[in-house]
Amino acid sequence: MYQSPFYGGLSTIGKEQKKEPPKLVMGPPPKPKKIPPPPACFSPEDLARFKEVFKAHDEDNIDKVKLPEIPIMLRKLGFNPKGAEIKFLYEKFLEDEFVDTVEYFEWLFMIEAKINMGDDFELAVTKAMATIGHDDEETGFTDLNLLKEELMVWGEPLLEIEFVDFIKVATKNKTFTPLDGKFNYVKFIELMNNADQKFFKEPINFFKLDQKTLAAMAIQKAQEEKEEEERKEAERLAKEEAKRQKLIQQGLLPAD
Repeated sequence: MYQSPFYGGLSTIGKEQKKEPPKLVMGPPPKPKKIPPPPACFSPEDLARFKEVFKAHDEDNIDKVKLPEIPIMLRKLGFNPKGAEIKFLYEKFLEDEFVDTVEYFEWLFMIEAKINMGDDFELAVTKAMATIGHDDEETGFTDLNLLKEELMVWGEPLLEIEFVDFIKVATKNKTFTPLDGKFNYVKFIELMNNADQKFFKEPINFFKLDQKTLAAMAIQKAQEEKEEEERKEAERLAKEEAKRQKLIQQGLLPAD
């Protein structure tokens, strides 16, 4: 009896044969990323400050901040990051060009790198303002009239007309409170830096100074304050000795 070659196979014609899905081979889970320790150059106080700034910009509370926040955060620390420097930091410390957030440990290494770049003029100005404004605790505030008196003595003398413009700008950006005379110089410098422009045709006194001049000013001022303290101490000792000699003459104290 003739048997068709398709006998027994007609039911499979035109239908796809079912294929078993490939078996997935489960490997070991990926190792967690090893977080490097913070740079050794930072003190616990430094790290606490850097952490505070980082947390303030971690809007989603995921221990990461978005890339556009980094320049702002650096400025809050007193730096003056340039576009090319920011690009360099991203290329050096981020895994690839598709990463759009920065982790805390990466943030610390960016700060260290920015410090090593130098030329942070605003940072130098901020420190000089703290010294000149007698803000020994570095609160970020000083008395504007006191600062005016100092700026008219230190470096290139400040003109009265320049200080009028100074007050106008500080009042407008709310870094100066006329009621109590307090001036938030840290915020003032930050706002000027963020605007990326100078508000004066001729930069006011402290922007005419380079970092070496600012450092020399701080050293000279510290030396003069030390000499003033020594002078006062010498006067005190002289008065005490004069008083002692008078008591000796009156017979109230035995002679040496």
